[in-house]
Formats: sequence, C-alpha cells, structure tokens
Amino acid sequence: MTVIDRPTTAPTIPSRPVQPLIIEPTRHRWTADEYMKLGDRDVIPHRTELINGEIYDVASQKNPHVAGISKTTRLLVAAFDETYWVTVQSTVRLPQGDVPDPDFAVRPGPATADDNVRPSPLLVIEVSDTTLVFDQLIKGSMYAANGIADYWVLNVKANQLEIYRDPIRDDSRAHGWRYAEPIIVKPPGYAVPLAKPDVRFEVSKMLP
Repeated sequence: MTVIDRPTTAPTIPSRPVQPLIIEPTRHRWTADEYMKLGDRDVIPHRTELINGEIYDVASQKNPHVAGISKTTRLLVAAFDETYWVTVQSTVRLPQGDVPDPDFAVRPGPATADDNVRPSPLLVIEVSDTTLVFDQLIKGSMYAANGIADYWVLNVKANQLEIYRDPIRDDSRAHGWRYAEPIIVKPPGYAVPLAKPDVRFEVSKMLP
C-alpha cells in the first residue's frame, strides 16, 4: 500500500494588497451669519474679511494706501449725495455669502442703522499696493460673482486706476467668475462711475 504524505504547510493563497485608509480633513467654510456672530462676540480682535467661506486678515496700511483713502474719500463724498450710501472700510454683506471690508462701497441710500437692510454696492473701490494681485484676482472674482457691475482698483504702485466691468463666467477663478479686461486710466485721465455718469473723477486726485 502506498502512503501519500500530507504537505507540512498550507498552500499560500495570494492576497490582495491592503489599501491604506486615507481620511481627508474637512475644511469648515464659514457662513455669513457665523462670521458676523464671531464679530459680535469679539472673537476676532482685528479687521478681517470673509471670502468664499474663508477668513482673511486685512493687511495693515502704509502711508501710500492711507493717502489714497483720504483723497478718494473727498471725491466720493462730494460726488454722491445723501440718496447714496458711501461707506469707507466698512463691512458689506454680499448676495453669495461673502463679507468683505472694501475700502469704498457706494450703495443705494440713504444710510440706515437697520442691519436687515443690505443693498448691493453700485461701485466698489479697493486702494491697492501690497495686496494688488489679491485684489485683482481673488477679490475681482468675488465681486464679479456677486454681480458688482463697477469694480475699481486704485493701483498705487503702477500709478493708475483699473476699472473692471462686464462679469463673465470663468471656472478657473476662485468664485467661477471674472471681469473682462480692465480699462486702465492714468493721470491726467478721469473715470466715470456707472452709478453716476455725470460725475468725473480725475485719477490724479485719487492717487497718493
């Protein structure tokens, strides 16, 4: 009789490679209401902005920026009467949930203390030196997505005013929108706001 020995080891069964478990952290995007509550509770002790659900610190200002603010303030206050609401470095709640603090916003007036009244700006102006690219691209996309028809960037470094109009779709941008190519105005040129076409702002009187 023939005896067949059993194998001393079990046959090896090829196993599938174990895929590592990857858990991506979830980024919390703040809503406008959540963000405003932070301000009510003094959680954030300095100026910030809410852009696309993220909180950004507002850059400190050097004299060229401050001078541009001072000079442009005089022009805006002189040009827009009490039927408009001219705000300077103030919080603006936009339709898409963004809450920027633009250097200037001209909104339908009159001014009101009612926090439920949130008119969309007719004109937004940012005085820009150290934050130029951010103002041109990120904020530009944000304002375009929120339907701001007239967005101006006072480019202190290049000594010019950049006028952005005609929002168009562009999925490559942060908010999915951008403006058409800007109109560049240098001294001694002037700019005319869409909200008040009978007014001319001399760019030299806006620049520091």
